[in-house]
Formats: sequence, C-alpha cells, structure tokens
Amino acid sequence: MTASETPSSDEILRSIEAQTEDLCHIHDHITRIITNLDIGAEWFSGYDDPGRAKFDLEPMVRLFLYKHARDLNQSELARRLQGAAYVHLRLGFDRPISQQIISHNKRERFDPDERRLLKDAAEVIRSVCSDHDIIRTNEPALDPETVQHDQVSDTEIMDAVERATELGFSEFTADRASNAKYPLEAYFERQGYLNMSRAGTTTPSRRFARLSERESVPHGSSHNRTMKKVAKPDSQLTFDEFVTGKQVPAWKRIRDEVLEPFHAGVENILDELTDEEYDDAGFTEPVHAAIDITAWNFYASPFMSEKEARDSDREPIRVTINGKEKLLDPEHPDLVSGLKDSDERGYKFATITIIAENTPIVLGVEPVRDQRKWEHEMGWDVERTSRADIVERLLEQASRHVDIHKVFLDRGFSSKETRDVIDRRGLLYVLGKPARAKVDKENIEEIKDHDTYDSRIGHGTHEYGGREHDITYIYTPSKKDGDKYAVFTVNEHIDHHRAEALLGQYGQRMEIENEYKTIKKHFLPTTASKDFRIRFLYFVVGTLLYNVWRMANFMLRDAVDVDLGESPPILAGELIELVAFCLFDPPD
Repeated sequence: MTASETPSSDEILRSIEAQTEDLCHIHDHITRIITNLDIGAEWFSGYDDPGRAKFDLEPMVRLFLYKHARDLNQSELARRLQGAAYVHLRLGFDRPISQQIISHNKRERFDPDERRLLKDAAEVIRSVCSDHDIIRTNEPALDPETVQHDQVSDTEIMDAVERATELGFSEFTADRASNAKYPLEAYFERQGYLNMSRAGTTTPSRRFARLSERESVPHGSSHNRTMKKVAKPDSQLTFDEFVTGKQVPAWKRIRDEVLEPFHAGVENILDELTDEEYDDAGFTEPVHAAIDITAWNFYASPFMSEKEARDSDREPIRVTINGKEKLLDPEHPDLVSGLKDSDERGYKFATITIIAENTPIVLGVEPVRDQRKWEHEMGWDVERTSRADIVERLLEQASRHVDIHKVFLDRGFSSKETRDVIDRRGLLYVLGKPARAKVDKENIEEIKDHDTYDSRIGHGTHEYGGREHDITYIYTPSKKDGDKYAVFTVNEHIDHHRAEALLGQYGQRMEIENEYKTIKKHFLPTTASKDFRIRFLYFVVGTLLYNVWRMANFMLRDAVDVDLGESPPILAGELIELVAFCLFDPPD
C-alpha cells in the first residue's frame, strides 16, 4: 500500500468518532464499543515481518485502545486480562497475555506516531462515551472457569444473562427516604457482587468500587442497613393478630416480606421458559418436584464460659442439658439449630425444585426453625416448624406457579402428618422411610434369606386425622451400602414394575443436592451476621442467582447440543463474572 492510500491520523480519528457515536446507541459498555469498532488494516503498520507475530495486530490495537480509554497502566492491564476472562476474549485473544508481552508489543509493533494515535483515539472514544453516559468500567476481577462452549458467542451469553437477571431481580424494593444517596439498585448490584465473589459485607468499599461503573458506591455499613430494610416486615398488625392478640414471630414476617419479590421473579422466569418464541418449552406440566433441607453453617457457640459471662455485659441464661448446667448466650440466634454432626450448627432452609426432564428451577424457599435440645429439656414453648408444616408451605408456594404431579422426599420427612399433607393435595409421593418398625425389619430379613428376590413390596393403608389412603412399602437394596436396605413409601397400591419406575424417577431427586452445592459454592457471600433478615435475604438472593443461571442456560440451549442439567453452556463459575456485568444498570 502506498503512502497516499494510508489515511491520515485525523481521518482515522474521525472514523473512530463516527463509529463510536453509532455504537453508543447499540451498546452500553465502553469495552463493547472498543470490541465492535472496525479497525482498518492499513491504519497501523505492525511488524515488518508479520509472520513472526504471535498475536494478530487488530486485537493488539484494541488492547491499547482499551488500556488508554480505561486509563490503566501496563501492570493493571495485565491483571485485568488475567482476572476477567471476558475482557481478553472480547478483545480477540484466546488467553490472557503478560505485562512483558504487552510492553514488547508496544515497543516493537507501534512507532511513536502510532502510539500517539492510539492514545488520541482512546481519548475520542472516552469523550463520546462520556457524552452518552456509558463510561462502564466494571469488569470484575474474579477468576471464572474457562469458557466451556466456544460455539456460543459472547453476545449470546451476555444477552441471555442480562435477560435472566432482569427477570429474576426486578421486584425487590425497600422503604427508604426519597433523598437517599444511592438508589436501591446500587445496593443490589453490590449484593450481587458479594454473593458471587464470596466476599463479606465488611469488604472495603474500594474493592467493589474498582468493579463498579458508578462514580461512588455504598459503604459496607450502609449496605447492611439497606439490606435489612429490604427484609424488614410491616410493623402493623394483621387482622388475625389484632383479633387473637397473638403476634406472628418476627422470623415468619421476615420470610413473608422477602418471599414476595422472590416469587415475582420466579413467575417471570417461568413465563419466559414457556414463551412461544422457543421451539421447546423449558418445562412441561404437571412437573415432578423434590423437597429437601440444606444448612448454612453458623460457627459461634450458643454457650458462654464462666469467664466470658463475667467479662460480658450480656446476662447468660442458665439451662440444663443432659443433667449439666450451661450458660446460654442470650444473643444466640433463634433460627440456628444443630446439624447432623454434633459439633456443627447452622441456619436451615428448605426448598422445592422442579426436577426430571425440565429446567431445574427453585419454586419455593422456607426457613426451618427446629427446637434446640435445651429448649426441649427446659420445656420451653417455642415456635418451631414441623416437617409437615414445611412441606405444606413449600407445596403452597410451588402451586402459585406450576401444577405438580409427583413429589420426592428423603426419609428426614417421614411422618404420618407429612404423608397426609401431600395426599390431601392429590399428589403422588415417593418418600423415604427409616427401617425402624418391627414389620420393616422382618420384611428385610425375609428378603435377605430369599434365594431369588432382592426386593419386596407390601400394601397397606395410611390413616391420619380421620383420613385414609392406600400405601405401598418398597424394600430395595441401598445404593450407598449394598448390605443394607432402603425403604420407600408410595401413596398408591402399585406392582413391582411401577415401583421400579418410580424409584428410577426418585433418583432424579439428587438434582436438589447438586442445587445446594452450587448455591453454597458459587452464590452465597461470606457473612458472620446473626441477623436473620440478612441471612434469609442472602440465601434467597443466592437461590435467585441459581435460577438466573438455569434460565440463562435454557436460553442458550439451541446454540449447543448438550444436556442443560449436566453440561450447561454456562458454568456456575462463569456466571459469577457475567452477572457482575449486568446485574443492574445505573440510572440515566
């Protein structure tokens, strides 16, 4: 190409300005503006011998436009490329590049005039973006996993996540002053970051500020106060409370306050899953559902030593456990109870989730209030939730959204009352049962002694509160321990073939275990808060993020030929970065 065919610097800058002006009407992030510019092949000379270049020239041009537009030094740029995968991918690199490579390319591929042109072009981009109020600089410095499916474009992924996020989080509100310094969205943006990066609410605000596109961000203490307001129930008595004179416990009021926007988000997501624009719906009704309980550990002991009691301004409560007197911390949270391991405690939450061939979506969340050992031994009258109460509330929540056919539960829910709750709704249940009854042990012994059969079914009836329904008992070898037997109950009289099919479907209940692992690994923040408002709200937000992840993968299902449950296009570890781009947009 002759010199006369090479555009001047002014011509290149005018082209950059015109393109940026047009792109600002399409994209809302300065990084996207840069990655969508048409870079003329003749604008920069590059190496005299292009064959020796490890990286193409155009991505390198975008890299330096990004560097100068973001006002980053080379060290900061290298950390950004390493920490935010979608930055280097969008710029056109298949992997992050080091500070040394950046420095080498700056010296060897661009002469002084071209380096000056890159700075001038970046200034033009920044100026035009500023005029359109889209100086967005919040690529998160997290460590997401490698993009799993390269046939899914960045644009497809971001569009899916943005849409799913909007559907899931648009309904949350808080009773705040009209002159509040930050809009509520700013706090949810920060909360999303905390949930996704497993940061604590005491994390210095400057850490979040580096990721946010806002000029300033809420402080941690302000954040906590606002999140409590989101979960704060109405202080006015309900009609029933006024009539009976008995007020609903605070934790139930908090539950009701937080769950309303949660259910609005669930309904939005389910509407999208069944939208006619998709060839196949994300779920078909009636659905199969699984119910289970998970725990969020709480590490502070409920007890105080004699020394702690003397040094504290809190007056301990003397309780007796197993005949021994102990000092109970009066500030130990009511909703914290013991876990399976005797030395562990935590907040417990039950969920109901769509399983089987449908897109897994959490339909309901219910806090679990168990009676603690000292409360039982001291004979205290406390408000607790029986497993039957939990199941009834979860089924009620789920029925707001879908028709359910079958419900699968483990033996932790085994009780006559729970079975009656499900059967009264006309639903089929498959429910695990502890092999404690004499008849159970006799049946298992007969199976062990039989030369041919390794399973057995028995028929009977179940009676509770004057109601009666048919029941089948299924005895089958345990999948965890072949020398032991598991017992299941079904609220119909069924044969062996039907029993085998139902137990096969019961295996899909494990999806809820994977759900809990994902939520706790990727979507819960670090917190030591004792406040149930904070704990419940954070868990619900984490559950919504799980639903957003599942929803976004559904929207991408046509791009890849995979099972969305086992191998989704977006991994949970990737979503933590993506949602940070688009959880909430700042106000115009």
